[in-house]
Amino acid sequence: MDLLLPKTPTRLAFLATISDLHRQPVSYDLACLRDLVIRLTPDLLCAEITREMWEGGDLSQAALEVRGALAPAVAATDVVLVPVAPNGNRFADFAPEAGWQRGMVRTFDRILQWGQRRADTPEAINGGWFESFCHPLCLITEWSWTADKRKAWDEQNKIIAQNIMQVVRRDSGRRILVAVQCQRIHKIEPLLKRFAGADEIESVDYWDL
Repeated sequence: MDLLLPKTPTRLAFLATISDLHRQPVSYDLACLRDLVIRLTPDLLCAEITREMWEGGDLSQAALEVRGALAPAVAATDVVLVPVAPNGNRFADFAPEAGWQRGMVRTFDRILQWGQRRADTPEAINGGWFESFCHPLCLITEWSWTADKRKAWDEQNKIIAQNIMQVVRRDSGRRILVAVQCQRIHKIEPLLKRFAGADEIESVDYWDL
């Protein structure tokens, strides 16, 4: 009689990305992001792009991080990119188009970019100090959106978390790197904890992947 051996948990790490700031004069630029993924060489790279965009090979509408760093890293390695985004909407796309809320969002965005520049390195951007700075700022920004936009943002992140869980369960025991906007991580992490079964995921920092 065969014994049922326990499954090896999937090692999963988040890698926060910083949108257009990657092409600014910061240490955590596109080249740094690309080289970081190449150095880590995860088994699977969950990226913020739709399946249609990735499989169609047209990255013109993809996020800057994907077309400028993640796709080149995948091309240079054996890393398998798994698209997990249900659509192309990004954090900035949910902002109010006019009114005092628009001005408030612009102010918060400048503060966030200031913090990202101060953090500068991928280690700092993915560290506890920046998380404690970014999380409340993002929550305040979200409350300037309409209720429908907040609902759409939450639903998008829920689907991304569900897609990540599908990857975990389809390829258990792998090393998975999830590269998404820093604004998403405080949404997706608790969802994964809620969706995952006991010992399915071993959450680690990206440098320990």
